Amino acid sequence: LREMTVEYVESLRYVEEVPRLFSLPDPGGDVLALVGPRRVGKTFQLLKRAKQLLEAGHQVVYVTFDDPEVRGWTARRFAEEVRAVYPSGRVALFLDEVQEWPGWDAKVRWLHDVKDFDIYVTGSTAELTMEKIPSRLRGRYRSLLLLPLSFAEIARAAPLTFRERGAARALFEEYVKWGGFPEVWRSRSPDKLRALLDTIFYRDVVERRGVKDVEAFERLFYVVLENYSNLVTWRRLAKAADVDHKTAANYVKYLQEAYLLFVVEPHGPAKARAAAPRKIYLVDPAFTNLTYTGRDAGRKLENLLFLHLLRRALREGGRIRYLKIGEEEVDFVYLTQRGVELYEAAYEPDERHVKKCRKAAEKIGAPCKLVTWVEAEGAVPIWRLLLEEGPPQGA
Repeated sequence: LREMTVEYVESLRYVEEVPRLFSLPDPGGDVLALVGPRRVGKTFQLLKRAKQLLEAGHQVVYVTFDDPEVRGWTARRFAEEVRAVYPSGRVALFLDEVQEWPGWDAKVRWLHDVKDFDIYVTGSTAELTMEKIPSRLRGRYRSLLLLPLSFAEIARAAPLTFRERGAARALFEEYVKWGGFPEVWRSRSPDKLRALLDTIFYRDVVERRGVKDVEAFERLFYVVLENYSNLVTWRRLAKAADVDHKTAANYVKYLQEAYLLFVVEPHGPAKARAAAPRKIYLVDPAFTNLTYTGRDAGRKLENLLFLHLLRRALREGGRIRYLKIGEEEVDFVYLTQRGVELYEAAYEPDERHVKKCRKAAEKIGAPCKLVTWVEAEGAVPIWRLLLEEGPPQGA
């Protein structure tokens, strides 16, 4: 275990880091689960925290359950091996790809309950979704969702001069094209982007879920891709993909559990939300470029705005809905304990968007912010809004 820990922590020297507005906190007596899509940097964040603790003089063990020998250990055997390295004192355990450890939930629960360890876990699959961890670890956990790089993380600093603002706008166009998965961002390679999407789809969804009718699932997936930022119903998706209603709903859930997409419900009572259309948003801006209809700048803008609000929601405990007023729709209602905010996305503002924003603000009694692609009086350009990142999510 000591050799494995040193080997993996030392491997950080060969990795080019993109600084992030994210940090792993102390577990605080709980199991801290780092979740998110594949290839977003979860292992790097685990190793970075392990290195920080080692350099501060703490006792640390890092393991990956890709290792077949470690995978075969019981929880008690694992604890004994840790104590062979560190006979006394508290030890920070970093358990990567923990879903590969058979019966991992009961084993992690046992390690937690003996009170010897601070435990960090991560993995790439549906086994570690935020929805499933509570039932497995029964209130002994906290989870953090790590998303692809934000524009603020790529830009690193707010532009002050006209030269910096011009450069930031050019960088924003690159970000919209290539997105925030670190490997894709560095390479600017469409082949890497396609390979990443295929890997998540086939390994983290099709294989993990044991999907039998792969062809039908692929049809549904591309229908979903083509309808990002649109209102959809499961019946409409089912008809377009030629599957039944229940299958369509299950397939969308699988894609959610792999963090490929997020589903937003309307603002209103729970009973009304249950039967209403949903809106679907993709986890990364680059995925909006993978279909012909993805060239629509207005829908790209809306997806970018959703991801910005999602990052806020993860920091602040907020919720995101959309608003229906008669036949009109306001893109986002953002709710926190502090109050309500409204957001409307428009490539360039016209009188229709302005009136809709004003009408929604009067109905809800909350401010409505118009977010645009182009610079316009009375509106906030999306690239500026994306630079308004808050403190690290884990801090």
